[in-house]
Order: sequence, then structure tokens, then C-alpha cells
Amino acid sequence: MHCWQPACAAACLVNAMYKTKEGPVIWFPEKCMGCRFCMVSCPFDIPKFEYNSWNPKIQKCIMCWDRLEKGKKPACVDACPVDALMFGLKREIMEIARVRIYNHPAKYVHEIYGENEAGGCSWLYLAEVPFEQLRFRTDLGTTPFPEYTREFLYAVPVVLLVWPSMLLGLNYLTRAREEEKNEEGDHEA
Repeated sequence: MHCWQPACAAACLVNAMYKTKEGPVIWFPEKCMGCRFCMVSCPFDIPKFEYNSWNPKIQKCIMCWDRLEKGKKPACVDACPVDALMFGLKREIMEIARVRIYNHPAKYVHEIYGENEAGGCSWLYLAEVPFEQLRFRTDLGTTPFPEYTREFLYAVPVVLLVWPSMLLGLNYLTRAREEEKNEEGDHEA
């Protein structure tokens, strides 16, 4: 789906899943450590793991990133003979989609899937039937998924610094009291 704020890239600990400034979310296999956090975090269930491979990798569309770097369109768009797939700036594609819906109101559901789902995506869909029938998730809301964990992630460094310091201080106080009791017991004896 190439989200505007991809949860898969936010969850990747080693930056193997990466959102380019041009829009595609790409994957660097040489960086990947195989944790599969990208799979778990994706609200669209897009990254897939090759479980049956002897050398498994994460698989997902990278919007033909190698072709885009050369100024070409993605291969699927180039191969589509009926303009069912289009490539361009999102605002231009949104305008085309809205015109199609307006000109053929009985043909399309009056919604563009991917416009706002999970904060918006670079991959958009029009359909003749409700998106639930296509098994698209329609319960995602409009908030980008990385924003749900932002406060937690900001708290992690604080917890990692404060909590061990507090435990070390408690340990020091407990040992000091035990040593005082042991010294008092030695003096009485």
C-alpha cells in the first residue's frame, strides 16, 4: 500500500524497511535481521515471509523501485492495457478517481480506498462493490499507525535510564541497612 507513514518501516529495528522520499516503501534484504516486525505491524497485512524457502526473505511490492530510479513506470502499470492501473502524483490520480466516480456513479462505490485509511496510502483503489466484500480492512481509521506508539517510544529511553537507576539505588539502600544490622549484631555479641 506504500503508506504515507508506514507502520512496517516504523517497526523495523534496522531500517531494512524504508520509506523513500518519492513514496515507495522498499525493503533492503541485506539489512534485514528476520524479526518479521514489519509483518505484524502492517495494518494491511502486506509484507509476507517466505516460510517454504531454504533462504527465506520478506516479500512485498516495492513499486518497481529500480524502474522508478530510471524514470520508468512500475511494470504492472506499463503492462495494463485498459488504464485500470495508473501511476503519477497522488493529487492527479485522486482527481482522475473522483472524475470516474462522478461520471459513473452507478459503476463505482463512492469511496477511494487508500485515500485516508491508516493515514493515507500511495496505492489507491476504486471498486464496483463495497471494499468489505473484497476483504479489504475498513476498520483502520484515519490515524497513521506509528502515531499510536509514539508516546510509548518516547518513554522508552526514560524508562531505560530511570528504572535501572532507581533499582540500583534501592539495592544500595537495602545493602546499607543490612550491613548496619550485621554490624550492630557483631557489637552486641
